[in-house]
Amino acid sequence: MTTRSLAFRLFVAAAAWVVVVLVVAGVVLSSVYQHATERSFDERLHVYLKTLVADIAGADVGDRTAPGAMGEPRFELPLSGWYWQISRLDKPASNGSKSLFEATLPSLEDQSTPGEPSGVREGYIKGPDDRRLRAVERLIDLGEDGRYRVTLAGPADEIDSAISDFQYSLLWTFTALGVGLLAAILLQVRFGLRPLSRISGALARMRTGEAAKLPPDLPDEIVPLARELDALVDANREVVERARTHVGNLAHALKTPLSVIANEAGTAPANPLAEQVSRQVAVMRKQIDHHLQRARIAAAVSVVGTVTEIVPVIEGLVRAMEKIHAAKRLKIKVQLDPALRFRGEKQDIEEMTGNLIDNACKWAIGEVMIKAEVFHLDGVLFARIIIDDDGPGLSPEKRAEAVQRGKRLDETKPGTGLGLAIVQDLVSLYGGRFSLDEAPIGGLRAILDIPALQGATPSSRARPPSRSGEGATV
Repeated sequence: MTTRSLAFRLFVAAAAWVVVVLVVAGVVLSSVYQHATERSFDERLHVYLKTLVADIAGADVGDRTAPGAMGEPRFELPLSGWYWQISRLDKPASNGSKSLFEATLPSLEDQSTPGEPSGVREGYIKGPDDRRLRAVERLIDLGEDGRYRVTLAGPADEIDSAISDFQYSLLWTFTALGVGLLAAILLQVRFGLRPLSRISGALARMRTGEAAKLPPDLPDEIVPLARELDALVDANREVVERARTHVGNLAHALKTPLSVIANEAGTAPANPLAEQVSRQVAVMRKQIDHHLQRARIAAAVSVVGTVTEIVPVIEGLVRAMEKIHAAKRLKIKVQLDPALRFRGEKQDIEEMTGNLIDNACKWAIGEVMIKAEVFHLDGVLFARIIIDDDGPGLSPEKRAEAVQRGKRLDETKPGTGLGLAIVQDLVSLYGGRFSLDEAPIGGLRAILDIPALQGATPSSRARPPSRSGEGATV
């Protein structure tokens, strides 16, 4: 899954939204729990505060700063973290719990802590040992009997510990939940985009000729796309077929007047002009046939779904060559990969391999070897066809001349000199490669690399073509 894929974008967008939601929810829940814990702790302090206020209100004037027992042993333990303090505001008189150990508690009013209309304040203060405390404070006005400030405090560690435990549990819970949601999102994206993979595979099968249409059982959202793709393929076939028809009509229209000219030149008295006209007519016929073939091949390459089995083609050519060159009693050895399929039309592979095999049989002394394999090159599957003969071979300079159009290196052999050039043109149109080299058995090696069907089983013995034209070692 790359950064440019639709699955990656969907996953990242959903994952980012999940993370944001979980973080916001975690912050909100943590804040709510913190306030709830503080309220619960404050309620405990208010219970003790009400006890002190009741003692002050019911005590004699001299005993109002010395209430009775609070019923809480921690108020008696020095520096326990639980403290009470009563201060008279109109006179310098105060008293506190034994746990204060002669220390005093700061006032929330002095810290500018906002209070309620009832005069109660809640907040955090520092205790005698610099310990953080949660405190509640209330002012009591008894009129002529004086004004008092009553302060109750407890250790804030209990609040912090409870909040910390909750946040730790919340973190692990939300982490597990986030991982589960991300896994669910990933599965959902994979499952939701699976039809696109089916379309990709179906298009590959259409391109290789294994299918003519996209599968009909697709999701409703993708059916319009599949319908348009099928229509596009059909339109492509129709355009190519019309182009073939027009090219064929043009060729036939030219061949008729050329035949008339050739007949007139042939029946005319022998003279240099008639001979020149006959030669030029022959050249024009070759050019028409050649360009007509190129147009047909170019159209065939652009059509989706043209596939040809290579093995039957080569076997048929071998049988034909054995009959044509029966007088030479050639020994033709064939080593073919049965999985080979050519991504093109049958007559094109026959044209290419037929020219090369026929050329090898013409020059061979007694042996011709034909090998066919497949290999991967830059992720693309190619078929390599190697044809060796034990003839005289060619020097590197002669090999370059051999593929030139109409170039015949030996006039004693029949032919037009167009065979290898036609092979070069055909393989170029299919995006392949053709080269000549020295055969291990002593003669000429012809190497033909053409696109093969994706899905054929590559031979582990083949290697990619080198730029120098060196053949594969088998």
